[in-house]
Order: sequence, then C-alpha cells, then structure tokens
Amino acid sequence: MLTNPRPLKGLLQYGNHKLPTTTAIFNMGPAKTCPSLQKGFCQAFVDGKCVCYAMKAERFRPQVLPYRMLQEKFWAAVRAEDFAAQLLDVQSRKRKKLEAIRFNESGDFRGQTCIQKADTIAGIIRPHNIATYCYTAAEDLDFSGVRNMNVYGSGFYKKGMAGEFKMIETEADLPKGYVLCKGDCRICKMCLRGVKKIAVLKH
Repeated sequence: MLTNPRPLKGLLQYGNHKLPTTTAIFNMGPAKTCPSLQKGFCQAFVDGKCVCYAMKAERFRPQVLPYRMLQEKFWAAVRAEDFAAQLLDVQSRKRKKLEAIRFNESGDFRGQTCIQKADTIAGIIRPHNIATYCYTAAEDLDFSGVRNMNVYGSGFYKKGMAGEFKMIETEADLPKGYVLCKGDCRICKMCLRGVKKIAVLKH
C-alpha cells in the first residue's frame, strides 16, 4: 500500500520571484544533468561562463538539487494520465486555483517520449483551464506533434512550437518583429497567449 498516493503534491512549486503563485512549476530534471547543456545547446553563457540561474540555485542552496532529483525520478516513473490526475487532485484542493503549469525551470526534454508525455498531460488538464508551457534548448528534437502546450525554443523555432524565446544583450538589440519580455510573469502572459517572437535581456 502506498504511504503517499499523491506524490506529485510534494513535488510542485507555486510561483517564484518572477512567476505568480497560480503557476505550478515541475522539473523533469536538475540543471546539473540538463541534456541540452550536455549537448552544447544551452544559451545561458556570457563570455564562456555559464550563467544559468537554475544551476546557481543547485550550487548555492543545498536543498535544491536533491529536490529536483526527486522530481526527475518521479517523472521517469509516472504515466502522463497519472501525472494529470494528481495535478487535478491538487487543483481541486486549492483555494487559489492554478492557471498554468510550467515545465522545466531547470533541465529540459530528454527525448521524444518526454515531449509526448508533457503534451498528453497538457491535453488532459487544458479543459480544466490549466495552461501548459515551457522553454527548451533541445534543438535536436521534433516538436511537430505538439498540440496542447506552448513550447518556446531558446533561440530557435521549429514546427509545433508556440514561438521563439530569443536572448539579446541590450534593448537596442531587439530584432524587428520581436516583443521584449517584461521579465516578470506576474504582470505578463505573453507565453500563455502564444506570442510568437519574444526577446529577453540576458540576465
């Protein structure tokens, strides 16, 4: 008999210094083992130095890496339908309802099965008014089958994605046709609305 029949409940974070508490965060893995970093796709570098804030958190806050490793283990074992059912159970018990779930504040998709799983989850929870979105540096993967979540490519765009999330050095570098990220999701919903071309200042 399971001692905790709803393990997802303890593996969700609600908001952070940029995200509202109506957004749940779940990571498929830690920054330390991020597949896009290992493959050389990560853009979070300035003058050859990694500036990934997810990596910084794992280095300087001892509790963060073990927590994300638990998320990684859960993600590898859970079926999409069970993840969605547990998330909806969490939703049913919350006073302040969730509006969205963001995948991968740290880490990234490890392969096509992760994309398919996340999109299946998104399709189940969407009728319950919970949107799903994420950013990815996984240039080698196929997103053409995505139907239910907003995926933004970090510096690239592929069929099936909602758009591109492009890093720029200064506001003067804003490319034509791109909208500048406000840097605070508590006052902006461009990624949930599916705005196609978004630029963000390096930070």
